[in-house]
Amino acid sequence: MPKKKEKGKEITEVKDEDTSGKAISTKKKVKVKKEVDVNGWLDKNVDELVSVLGLEYLGLSRDEYLEILRRPVELLYGSPTTKPDVETMVKRFRRFSENVYPLIAIALLNLRDSLKSEHLDFIVNNIGKAVLEYAPKLYKEVIRLGREDLLPVLRRLWRIAWVEQYSKTLPVTCPKCLFNSLTKDMYCLVCGSILTEKQLKEFLDFKELLKNYVSSVSCEELKELTRYDYVLLNNNGVKHPKEFREEGIDIEVLLSNDEKTLIKQKYRELCGDELRVESTSRY
Repeated sequence: MPKKKEKGKEITEVKDEDTSGKAISTKKKVKVKKEVDVNGWLDKNVDELVSVLGLEYLGLSRDEYLEILRRPVELLYGSPTTKPDVETMVKRFRRFSENVYPLIAIALLNLRDSLKSEHLDFIVNNIGKAVLEYAPKLYKEVIRLGREDLLPVLRRLWRIAWVEQYSKTLPVTCPKCLFNSLTKDMYCLVCGSILTEKQLKEFLDFKELLKNYVSSVSCEELKELTRYDYVLLNNNGVKHPKEFREEGIDIEVLLSNDEKTLIKQKYRELCGDELRVESTSRY
């Protein structure tokens, strides 16, 4: 017998036999999961939702608003047995704003190859931790639109997200974009610059950093340092080569002859000992 469907249920007629051998008819109810019609709800309510959320200033087409709001509405829709009204949905948007507004920002960023200034404002103010993934495109758009005023905010977001998701130690600052984004290979994760050791040393005033470092360590550490032809470097400053190395963050910086001499002179000055040590290469 064909199955009948009723609002979330399937009703099937099953033949059984009673004790007298006669066939009797019983009905067995099987629940079927009702799917949420997010697209239907959003298509019906998107104009009002955009207005109440104050997103009209973005100046998007109706299809574009549907695109950037679809995922948040999916997450906030709730039970498939009820249809929330716009007021209820807006309350959920505001209650979970820290979770859903970054999704809108990401969708808007991916929506167009070239953003408008008002789009950039919205994205920067709502991107949150996702800035680590999308900083290269954001930086490019900031420069293209002449919105350098947004760079301090982006750099702060980058630092916060890095500490929360990767390490309390920040990478070395890139001389070009000024984000803490230089890898151990001296490649910038944000603007794509590739630096030489000379450029990095000049930007950081490396000799002064080295002076401060060698004045702060013990004689034993200083003597050991004279055996090396390089040091490690991150946003906190110079590190001894034997210290724990944070992969991807600490940069090996080759010491020049003048810098090696500075270390040896400081050792003699502070520790009053003669040096008879062999160099330890980084290779």
